[in-house]
Amino acid sequence: MTAVANLAAFTGLNMCFALIPGPDMICIVSNTLTGGSRAGLAVAFGLATGCLFHVACATLGLSAYLQAAPSAFLILKWLGAMYLMLLGWNLMRAPAMPVENRLSPSLRTPFRQGVLSNLLNPKVAIFFIAILPQFVVPDLGNVGMQVLMLGAVSIVTGTAVNIATAVLAARARMIAQARNGLGARMQRGAGCMLFLVALRVALERVQ
Repeated sequence: MTAVANLAAFTGLNMCFALIPGPDMICIVSNTLTGGSRAGLAVAFGLATGCLFHVACATLGLSAYLQAAPSAFLILKWLGAMYLMLLGWNLMRAPAMPVENRLSPSLRTPFRQGVLSNLLNPKVAIFFIAILPQFVVPDLGNVGMQVLMLGAVSIVTGTAVNIATAVLAARARMIAQARNGLGARMQRGAGCMLFLVALRVALERVQ
């Protein structure tokens, strides 16, 4: 396989992987519904920042350590599940109020949520442990540079999907603002989804 064909195949696979609903996507949607498009975009860029850590780990070989040490991966998985449960619980129990009144004057919290969501997302760790290495071809040259390039492609394509998700969620927020009570129900629905995803993550078996 040529370098161009290999990169194209990885880009397509990464795009499909990013479109699979998971903790990161739900974090974007929930923040957009409660804080508007700017909050959703802040989460998206927080996710991209967190992904830089995964790329660095993959480049330095730390992903191989997680793969070889199931207990370390298990700790990461449980931490991620607990964090998602906390976010989901806060959304479900938050008092119902007009969506427009929930806009935070600071975007640091959504950004921080994005970073933590990505760092503690087992789906992202699995991607860099099991999938990205399959597209590293030693015959094509420097392995470290290949990992960095693939990681950069992963961040760019994933961020594009996340931005599109925030935009679509912002449109849904506009509809919710026009209908009394819909915003609160969507908020609690997002909280329930986060809680259910957290349970799924906690109960998934480590391969």
